[in-house]
Amino acid sequence: MRGADRRILLLLLDGAADRPAAELGDRTPLEAADTPNLDRLAAAGINGTMHVADPGVPLSSDLAHARLFGYDPAELPGRGVLEARGFGRDPDPESVVCSASFASLNGDGTVADRHLPADAADFPALADGPGVAEVDVPGVEGCRVSFEYTWKNRGLVTVTADTVVSPAVTDADPFAEGLPVVASEPVADAADPAAAGRTAEALRAYTRSTRDALADADSDGPADVVLSKWAGAATGPEPFRERHGLDGASLTPKPVLTGLARTVGLSHESPPEGYGARAERALSALDEREFLHVHYPEPDEVSHAAGPAAKRDELAAIDASLGPVVDRALADPELVTVATADHTTPSTEDVVHSGEPVPVTMVAEGVRVDDVDAAGERPAATGGLRGVGGRDLLRVARAAADRVLLDGLRRTPAVRDYPTTEVTPLWPETE
Repeated sequence: MRGADRRILLLLLDGAADRPAAELGDRTPLEAADTPNLDRLAAAGINGTMHVADPGVPLSSDLAHARLFGYDPAELPGRGVLEARGFGRDPDPESVVCSASFASLNGDGTVADRHLPADAADFPALADGPGVAEVDVPGVEGCRVSFEYTWKNRGLVTVTADTVVSPAVTDADPFAEGLPVVASEPVADAADPAAAGRTAEALRAYTRSTRDALADADSDGPADVVLSKWAGAATGPEPFRERHGLDGASLTPKPVLTGLARTVGLSHESPPEGYGARAERALSALDEREFLHVHYPEPDEVSHAAGPAAKRDELAAIDASLGPVVDRALADPELVTVATADHTTPSTEDVVHSGEPVPVTMVAEGVRVDDVDAAGERPAATGGLRGVGGRDLLRVARAAADRVLLDGLRRTPAVRDYPTTEVTPLWPETE
């Protein structure tokens, strides 16, 4: 079949989409940035905007990437498990694992600061302290809650018990300053309310224990409590290779996306330091894989920390490194290149992420090139790529690569939408 060996490159600029900023002349950082290489991609391809989930829904990077990799987030474990796998851990499938962080509290017990600087305290030592490292929960048979430090002010909280526990619980972390620490309880649609109740009881006991222990450990330190969130249980979805017919890899420095890659069966590699080196490694990795995800978390990080102008400059710095990658994209007829973002990150407001659509560009031999000639949210919205959602994107890229089987054909018992020669022959091979 024509194009059977076409490769797919997904350039993912995390949180690159934004809202217009007055200080940038009412342009978004992406529209205001000097991006000659992304502009070349836009001019050579088909462009559009994409709601990664339902319109208006703000997404975390892991839930957005799950969709962009072609998965329903319900198929995947919670973020706590993804983070654990990102740090090389292999959680017990009978346990519940939460993402967690040290935080400070106000005098009334509300959350003061959830983002304590990495050098604000000796977090590894606090993590090893009594009342934090491990807590027994007498109310649940054989129940123990433990904490393992990972990086910055963060770690993993794991709940184990002799009886069944469930991740279907509310977060202790309210994900906002000025709100009280949440008393964990089962979510309304928990499949096993009793198991979720045991987990919630354990997390309530553990959170109280950490507050008492940290008050005793260092009354002058900023860390007052460990807040847990995003509980998950270790499960494994259908592997990426089986779902899409592609041997894939992810080049990302972000632990949670490392864990997502490992969960869906993508090979993972941490990128080298520097944008130029990341681009060079992407080019070499393209010769090794049929699908390559190259992740740039920096636009999102700068958006949260430094505002629109800094985000504009960061996007320009990334673009400056992409010259060789864009050269390959424009010259290689056996390559499909997609450039997009996973969500919108407002750099002008104190909002984590927002629900506006993200721009997407696809370059490949045979695409219906439109009139868009510049990267940006509003230019992309005038392009010819319409009606594509997050879970559609990889299939659309596979279609451009001629890696989609005619709808309705059934070559294998597990009906696939990609061409495969791994079929059961009626006449076995003769010796």
